Amino acid sequence: MRYFIVIVMMLSLVSVEAQSYGGQNGTNYSGRGRRLVPSTPGVAASYNEKPDANLLSIERAEMYEELLGLDAFTKEVLKSYLKDHYAKLIEIQFDEESPLEDRKKSVETQKKDFKALLDDFLPEEQVERLIIEEETGNAEKKVKKQKKERKKKRKNKGDK
Repeated sequence: MRYFIVIVMMLSLVSVEAQSYGGQNGTNYSGRGRRLVPSTPGVAASYNEKPDANLLSIERAEMYEELLGLDAFTKEVLKSYLKDHYAKLIEIQFDEESPLEDRKKSVETQKKDFKALLDDFLPEEQVERLIIEEETGNAEKKVKKQKKERKKKRKNKGDK
């Protein structure tokens, strides 16, 4: 009985190996060699596509809500300002007709305007923290760590 099971397993392995190397599907007709791995659709195209300012603003507003402890109204106002800010930055970034120096100046001007808008409805500490997080991008890591810590605390409470 053992020999029968071993023989069946060997035949199935040989069959699987023959399917992976045999045939002319993705190989160089000899059955040996590398398969052609198709690239995932959209990866190459994503470098040339403009990001969606609306999606960026929604993601960042949720992240800043958790990070800064914002209420619902302030989050919606921030999301609106972020959407306008990102739309302008994307427009500047993909403007290939203007020289690089002009685009850099435009980005700096836009950042100053954005900071001025934030000063109108957020405390200065939160504005500074938000601007720092916008420039460095470390907020996502911190929020993920906080979520992991909360999950661990919940699990620990359930264990006790």
